[in-house]
Amino acid sequence: MTNYCYKFRLYPNAEQRQRLGQHFGVCRFVYNHFLDRRIRLYRENKERSSYHKDCAFLTLLKKELAWIGDANSQSLQQELKNLDTAFNRFFKGQARFPKFHSKKRDKQSFRVPQFVTVEGDRIEFPKFREGIKVRLHRKIEGETKHATVSRNRAGQYFVCVCVERVIKKLKKVNKEVGVDLGVKNLATCSDGKVFENIKPYRSLERRLRRLHRSMSRTQKGSKGRERIRRRLSKLYQRMADIRSNHLHQVSHTIISENQAVYLEDLNVNGMLRNRRLSKSIQDVSLYELVRQIEYKGRWYGRTVVKIGRFYPSSKTCSNCGFINECLALSDRSWVCPRCRVEHDRDLNAATNIYFEGKRTVGTTGLAGGEKRKTSVRKQFSAKPEAATSLRAKASREER
Repeated sequence: MTNYCYKFRLYPNAEQRQRLGQHFGVCRFVYNHFLDRRIRLYRENKERSSYHKDCAFLTLLKKELAWIGDANSQSLQQELKNLDTAFNRFFKGQARFPKFHSKKRDKQSFRVPQFVTVEGDRIEFPKFREGIKVRLHRKIEGETKHATVSRNRAGQYFVCVCVERVIKKLKKVNKEVGVDLGVKNLATCSDGKVFENIKPYRSLERRLRRLHRSMSRTQKGSKGRERIRRRLSKLYQRMADIRSNHLHQVSHTIISENQAVYLEDLNVNGMLRNRRLSKSIQDVSLYELVRQIEYKGRWYGRTVVKIGRFYPSSKTCSNCGFINECLALSDRSWVCPRCRVEHDRDLNAATNIYFEGKRTVGTTGLAGGEKRKTSVRKQFSAKPEAATSLRAKASREER
């Protein structure tokens, strides 16, 4: 059994939007109130709280503030669990210190742990037994566990329904591939297939600039500023939807067509330090693509392997193993000075990633009955020390 999440668009009426806003506000208040309480307890008495202690104080708080009872009690308990999880991750060094939730900056959401039902075109949960209209573009399969209702900054409402279901494994295929990720092309496979980078931010950047200029001319707190802010949020949401849809299509194609996928272990945070490419790297969203390939590989019974981060895949000749130390980032193609073979930068890198991935997992031979290009390349895949000696000999001959 695997946890699977369905995300649908909600269309609440005016009265339901008001009640959902109250739910968001109450859950946000409870989270911030108990975060402040934990901070004060530690500062004054060096005392740490826990989820069970917070639940006891939540019962007392409901008696003092009657309006807290307008929200689902289990949703409020879930906020306390989220706060406890945030502190546990902080103490383990896995995350920063928890922050207060903001009505303006953060996405508004609350979780409904139980009693979620979908009937027809409506979803029902506690405090909303009349049902909220939902657009079901997919059939929900599996046992419903919980649901999360959210509202983005563009004013759009969504629900994520988490279910537990059995995901069928894909049929085995006799094909493996190495994938080189980049900015010019999103993904280049060792079999020659190329997935383009659609650049959703770049394509809508001019409209973004116009809206930002218009917003800068408005007065803070005015209705006109809020109207333009909504338009900006919708445009950003559109870019995110375009990018997400494209990444899901690419990752699904790669996983469906190949039994094993070999990838680079990219340091995306380090790549973002390059000021000239940081905007393009964020636009392509390489980390999200790798994440999708990894979890879809687990779902569908595929093998996903990451090679070493410092392996020179672009600089190594896939035909003879020569390492071109002079290769610049702007060089999209280059000729090997030893074997005189011309390489496309991305395709050559994908081929090297494929061979290195095969060597890393300790397998022999290629999928589909393919043959290696040269016997020298076979030596490099099986014995890395032989490749080092031959590369050193080649560099001496050039000098």
